[in-house]
Amino acid sequence: MRLLSPQDSIEMEGGDVFSEHVFIPFERGHLEGWLSYDAEGTSCDGILLLSPHPSFAGTMENNVVRELAATLSGAGFAVLRFNYPGIGASSLEIPEGISVLDYWNRVEREQQFDEALQPALTALDFLKQSLGGFIGHIHLVGYSYGAMIALMMAQKGCDIRSVTSVALPWVSRYHYDFLSEVHCRKLFVTGKQDFAFETSVYDNAWPQVAEPKRVKWFEGDHFFRKQERDLSLEVRHFLLEGLDEDL
Repeated sequence: MRLLSPQDSIEMEGGDVFSEHVFIPFERGHLEGWLSYDAEGTSCDGILLLSPHPSFAGTMENNVVRELAATLSGAGFAVLRFNYPGIGASSLEIPEGISVLDYWNRVEREQQFDEALQPALTALDFLKQSLGGFIGHIHLVGYSYGAMIALMMAQKGCDIRSVTSVALPWVSRYHYDFLSEVHCRKLFVTGKQDFAFETSVYDNAWPQVAEPKRVKWFEGDHFFRKQERDLSLEVRHFLLEGLDEDL
């Protein structure tokens, strides 16, 4: 399966997995991304990977995001990860004197989720167009802030088959009522020592989360250092299990 044009930057990830460096048109510029897939496949499900907040190591080169991309593309999925506007080579127009970090700090402080939702939806459209006739179902996998964005995308519909939420911040500054409207399959992965986890918030919100849902607890904290592989295998199992249920 060859998805993009010959001039795109291509790397072999091992085995039969290709990764293509892509630039996605977006608001007077572009979003930078990598699209990884099995070159020998004839059809596949697509996965959009969503990074943490840019103020908190939120790039597509994050340790967890990279491992998820490698593991899931190696399992036969077409995986797109991308940088939010202003991060890496992704474009962002901001007033002079305002840094990218200032911009994203304000986005977080004021909870302006559309600043991440709009580029994520654009990346999702790009993934669908890239797969074209090869496409199966679409899954979202988000890490930290990216988990919140993934769940919000699923609430909007977007024909999403499943959402995997890794280290979703269960904290009092956010509201979780919308999770009662996310009806696709959902896996929530949380570290038992996660600093962005408030037990009372989770206990109040979890009963309202729509079925089907499951939670997987990991030893460790928010960053999954030295657990990246185990985490990625857990996500892979959840996704492949869902494919079996479709048969």
